[in-house]
Amino acid sequence: MRGGAKFETRGYDRVIRQRIKSLANIKVTVGIHRGKQHEGVDVATYAAWNNFGTKNAMGWELIPARPFMTYSANRIQGWMQSSQYQQVIRQVIDGKKTAGQAANYIGAEAYRMTRRTLMTATLYKPNSEVTIARKIKKYGVQKQVLESSHFLFDTVAYKVTQK
Repeated sequence: MRGGAKFETRGYDRVIRQRIKSLANIKVTVGIHRGKQHEGVDVATYAAWNNFGTKNAMGWELIPARPFMTYSANRIQGWMQSSQYQQVIRQVIDGKKTAGQAANYIGAEAYRMTRRTLMTATLYKPNSEVTIARKIKKYGVQKQVLESSHFLFDTVAYKVTQK
């Protein structure tokens, strides 16, 4: 006579596979999405100019690169290696969160990191003397573009979509 216990996993394996698949079908994007305007320019376009910088036809730098989205992506990628992120994924597998709840949590965290990075002025190249003089003449004050561009800060968002 044999003794022992048998652990039945057939149904549970299927449930875990379904939960993992539900995560794979969700896409989270964070950044400055198209659609909002500031002074006649799409804010996403303005953000791209500031993230990558611009040059004129002669190759002179007009707007220096202030790669806030690159810095944000690196910080988010680092966070996705953390135990906090792994715990969120584990909660979906364990059935404590839905894939949608996890995606919204991840999106909200990425949103916070992006906004924090955007406002960290020490990461960016300072304005040139010519730009400083022009801003003082026009506005009476000189600020970094990303320090004074609250419309960029205010338009950072995340979106959760099904693939």
